[in-house]
Amino acid sequence: MDTRFCLRAVGKTYRNRRTGRSSVQALAGVELNIRERCVNAIVGRSGAGKSTMARIIMGFEKPDHGLVLYRGRPLAEAPLQIFRRHNQMVFQNPYLAVNPLFTVRQIISEPLRVAGANPAASFEKLTEVLELLELPVEYLERLPHELSGGELQRVALARALVLEPEFLVLDEPFSALDDLTAMRILLQFKKIFLRLRLGILFVSHHPRHVQALADRVAVLEQGKIIGQ
Repeated sequence: MDTRFCLRAVGKTYRNRRTGRSSVQALAGVELNIRERCVNAIVGRSGAGKSTMARIIMGFEKPDHGLVLYRGRPLAEAPLQIFRRHNQMVFQNPYLAVNPLFTVRQIISEPLRVAGANPAASFEKLTEVLELLELPVEYLERLPHELSGGELQRVALARALVLEPEFLVLDEPFSALDDLTAMRILLQFKKIFLRLRLGILFVSHHPRHVQALADRVAVLEQGKIIGQ
């Protein structure tokens, strides 16, 4: 199976903004291969460095040292617009990840608007992703506060899927939900990922969620991979 992302001796330290001194080592010499077309998982306790790793892989942050390869070449060399189209991220808290003044239609269609899709094609794609995620088309005119946490997380996934990416990074996407809702949505997501043949990086602190979803698991503790 092909490698999509490769981390080589990746390290990241956050500095105290008041003193400018090194304060927290989030990642320390991480070595990891992330495969295509399967569910890769990073599991670890809160503060282990999981979200930092996800942001570095997606190019939202840069490592202090080490190298991230994307399909065998340095991530920094990848054309940003093409990379963002093919690699999408679903964030931990859907209420913070969407504009509270936008309707569901605006939230999901924003990536299409930026990509320059015509209105007719955009509406067809919107209805397609809503059907895939079992959301009624009437929800297009709703605002985020009119949805449950599970429904809004599906909207966030719809926004990520609307550009037909090849790979998704899911950063603790079920942590704001109760466990029963989280497991129900997780299993629904798994069916979708299999159907679309997507590659996934699933970041979680919850072993049960990882066991239900992942094909490959790496354990992160205090910024280091301690098992995989």
